[in-house]
Amino acid sequence: MNSKQTSWVGKIMLSAILMLLIVLNPLISKPDQVSAASSGGVEKAIKIGLSYLGTPYQFGSDRSNTRTFDCSDLVHYMFEKGAGISLPSTSATQGNYVKTHSAITGNWHNLKRGDLMFFRSYNGSSESDYTGAKSQQTITHVAIYLGEGRMLQTYSQASGGVRTDDIAGTSWEYRFLFGGSVK
Repeated sequence: MNSKQTSWVGKIMLSAILMLLIVLNPLISKPDQVSAASSGGVEKAIKIGLSYLGTPYQFGSDRSNTRTFDCSDLVHYMFEKGAGISLPSTSATQGNYVKTHSAITGNWHNLKRGDLMFFRSYNGSSESDYTGAKSQQTITHVAIYLGEGRMLQTYSQASGGVRTDDIAGTSWEYRFLFGGSVK
């Protein structure tokens, strides 16, 4: 092989290697970007949460047992047991955690299964009850997005405890502030 042929073969090999790196780069995950969802932990967390359907609600529930849950305790327990992730203890601090560790969205239609959803206080059942600046509202509730317009949550004794609910057309849709993944 002469030097022109060797140079030409080398350029082809280098081009092929560069193309492979460009194509494969998005598929190579970095350890600090692995989420609970990609590790299968989110499905375990959801399975755990669903196993507690009907468990009574108690505001400020005792985190040392599973006889009752409030919304943030349920989320904390699900992700700790299912994904090995210890989230903060209140819905507001869980919201700050997600804002710090994940991309967030203000449109619940963009959420993925297992994402956390954060809500403002209840002001009424119609959309007009929630007009105004969402970004300035305090987080008062957290739930887990299940996909297909449903969420897993617990929010009052009268509601029957841990349950699944539709989002669209309900006060939950109007109260929604933002959501994002647990990483």
